[in-house]
Amino acid sequence: MVKLLETDIKTREVKEWQGINILHFQGSSCSQKLRIFLSEKNIDWKGHHINLVNGDNFSDWFLGINPRGVVPVLVDNGEVHIESNDIIRYLDNKFPSKILWPEDEANKIEKFLEEENDIHLDLRNLTMKFVAPTFLMKKKEKDIKNFEESSNFVEGVEDNQKNIQLEFHKNFLKNDGISSSSLHNSINVFKEKLSEIDNELSKQKFIISDELTIVDIAWFVYLRRLETIGFTFKNKYPHLSKWYNQLKKNKAFIKETSLPTPLKIISSIYKIYLFFTAQTLNKYLSKN
Repeated sequence: MVKLLETDIKTREVKEWQGINILHFQGSSCSQKLRIFLSEKNIDWKGHHINLVNGDNFSDWFLGINPRGVVPVLVDNGEVHIESNDIIRYLDNKFPSKILWPEDEANKIEKFLEEENDIHLDLRNLTMKFVAPTFLMKKKEKDIKNFEESSNFVEGVEDNQKNIQLEFHKNFLKNDGISSSSLHNSINVFKEKLSEIDNELSKQKFIISDELTIVDIAWFVYLRRLETIGFTFKNKYPHLSKWYNQLKKNKAFIKETSLPTPLKIISSIYKIYLFFTAQTLNKYLSKN
């Protein structure tokens, strides 16, 4: 559980916040996962929107709450918790109605969520290549510099996770986007994982068991993003496709994973550009 120490929190005003406060971004996959979880649990919360496109997450104010510069963040009566899966497990224990992280499946859930977390940057690669133009996805040099020079301490020790985030944005800026080799690798990673999950869903109704868990929410969010950029599931992953279409009937799942309207318009126009410049996802898929 990643809970910031008093000395880690530089933006002191959040110490006075009461109740469940969530700092999030509409288009963030981890924020989407948490919001669906909160909806399924019927937990009352107050939202604080952090615009990642504008670089709000690299402001002094936000970095004083989460030195890693990512969302979501939970502030529960002044206590600051970071990392979406840790936040979810904490809240699932605090609000025990409709358990979505059951103890009897804890080891299996942790394994799946660890794998989901490991390929988060692969999802980001695909998102930042196929959802919107590179110039919109780039962080400003001054924001990256501010991030680099900010505190690097989480739980009282120097934090390697911040360096992973920093290197990603530096490389994106340096390479003017995501390299072809990175895209091919990320596509292959997802093809392998989708096959594994399709196999699990051939055995039971949901990924872990016959009951909905946080793993289903996490992977629904990923599939929704993959569908947005052009992945199809019906032919190659029939069990996964059936599971996915069933979850799409849940209004909260669809609402929380929809792109913001301005980004949806930009994305639609950008897809036309990718088509005419032969840079669509299908072209990369055909080479894998």
